[in-house]
Amino acid sequence: MRIAIQGCSHGSLAQIYDVINYYSSQTKNPIDLLLLCGDFQALRSKHDYASLAVPAKFKQLGSFHQYYSGERVAPVLTIVIGGNHEASNYMWELYHGGWLAPSIYYLGAAGSVYVNGLRIVGASGIYKGFDYRKGHFEKVPYNDKELRSVYHIREYDVEKLMHLTPTPSTIFLSHDWPTTIAHHGNKHALLKRKPFFRDEIEKNTLGSPPLLRLMNHFQPSYWFSAHLHVKFAALYEHQAPNHGPDVDDSTSLPLPATSSTVTQAGGNPDEIQIDEEMDEGNPDEIIIEDEGEEIIVRPRQANPDEIVMDDEEFDDTEPAVPQPLPSATNNTFNPEEITISDEEFDAPTAISQTPQPLPVTKANPSNPEEITISDDEFNDSTPAAQPLTTIDESTDLIAQSRSNPSHPPVPGTIAPSASDSTASRIMQEAREEQQKWELHGGKGMEGVTKFLALDKCGPGKDHMQFLEIPDPSPPSFPAPPRLTYDPEWLAICRAFHPYLSTSYQPIPLPSSDVLGQMVKDEITRIKEEGLLVPTEPQDGAIEGQEGLIWEKGKVDVGRVQRFWWTAPPEGHPGGNDAAWYTNPQTEAFCGMLGVQNKINPPVNRQ
Repeated sequence: MRIAIQGCSHGSLAQIYDVINYYSSQTKNPIDLLLLCGDFQALRSKHDYASLAVPAKFKQLGSFHQYYSGERVAPVLTIVIGGNHEASNYMWELYHGGWLAPSIYYLGAAGSVYVNGLRIVGASGIYKGFDYRKGHFEKVPYNDKELRSVYHIREYDVEKLMHLTPTPSTIFLSHDWPTTIAHHGNKHALLKRKPFFRDEIEKNTLGSPPLLRLMNHFQPSYWFSAHLHVKFAALYEHQAPNHGPDVDDSTSLPLPATSSTVTQAGGNPDEIQIDEEMDEGNPDEIIIEDEGEEIIVRPRQANPDEIVMDDEEFDDTEPAVPQPLPSATNNTFNPEEITISDEEFDAPTAISQTPQPLPVTKANPSNPEEITISDDEFNDSTPAAQPLTTIDESTDLIAQSRSNPSHPPVPGTIAPSASDSTASRIMQEAREEQQKWELHGGKGMEGVTKFLALDKCGPGKDHMQFLEIPDPSPPSFPAPPRLTYDPEWLAICRAFHPYLSTSYQPIPLPSSDVLGQMVKDEITRIKEEGLLVPTEPQDGAIEGQEGLIWEKGKVDVGRVQRFWWTAPPEGHPGGNDAAWYTNPQTEAFCGMLGVQNKINPPVNRQ
């Protein structure tokens, strides 16, 4: 299966698909699946601006609305997770997952599906300790605080993922990075590009503690992320997660004088090579070999003096004291909150129509299963998609702030603060999770996870990756990839559903053992009873008027959840900034499981 992975999208969907089509035409290798790692920005119309955490003067519609309206059609099955720059009102409609547009599937706040037997698991959002234990309380229209808290990952969703059984052939998608992952790649190259990460890396706080816990639990074959706007590859060896003396919190980072190459030893036919060597030649010359043919492209030079700014969550700075379990009375103004004015952002830039270079991973021709990940080989002749504007994630704004000695430090923005007791607890849980695997080395890729973070769209940015992996369940004849539900995930959703809180206070979860038994009971129930799904469509039948049948075995997502407009697309009448919608796909998902829809239920059912 040929897969493309994109870092932050920032609304540039049409340009991303142009890259896919260009790559396919140049290599004669069509892409089967596109994975997008957040900051997707599914804006249906300008009315969704009110639910997008970006300063008003930087909001642009992008091209997603054309796929939503049907003006354009996605050329490849696309799976999306959410980040921290999203049309959060629309994402919330599809909290359990659903089609954002035809062929564009959102995994939800957390989710798991299968594509031809390949498990795709995802966790949307970013971590903030002071919101982690809250319910999903935000309601459209969002106030200024809710506009940012709505995309903060919640403990409830992480616990659901923790009850999935780790399996081989798993890809995990997240927007943020798992905490400590920087210790498992070339920190020298990373810090050369992002020197302001140093303090967080030294303190083991860069990234998301819940994601480290999930990585230790799943031990997936692949893990892809975005958010920090830099390409970074790592091998996370689960039997030696602390390999390297610099991982200890009390030890500063020794930076090697030269770049390193990390390989799996022993002549393993699945050998993974990661070479983070900085290219000392012409950084704009892109060379890729495709079956002996060399293609050289010299792209347009980017402006080296351009300062790229961003509206990350400077009003979400972590409080300096440990946070108690949330209550309705502690959602107050934070006196330590740092606010960045609109004047600190660059003006929007036009989308370039000039093809730009794109990174690529290619398989070793002598070993089709070997994946080589290298800075040099991340470049290719494919045009790079362009960012919609120059606004970015926190890293760009923090870099500018920290490079100015007159600015005070900016803590708690790309990493948990040192006083975050929630993060400390989760890190301990992550260590305990890893210890469960020490005796048998895990069930992932021989106890090793291949991690890759990608950059944002833009000239010279390593924002997209191509790779080919074995298809666990190849079709007997050529056919589009088949997207099916993960039965275990459906059982988890049903078992956890009574504890889904849409208020500020969470509903306390039972113990892990009790939840585990509840999930097992639901798995048995699904195996024995099946799922209540629409009958297979018949020729001449009117869509939406099918009957229902109890179905066992694999169930296609598109059979149950079918794309519908909720908000009118751009250029159509109706809609307003404060409107919310009950999504028929969410109703269908809940109906399949036989549970109440808590996500924007119709008024007469509230």
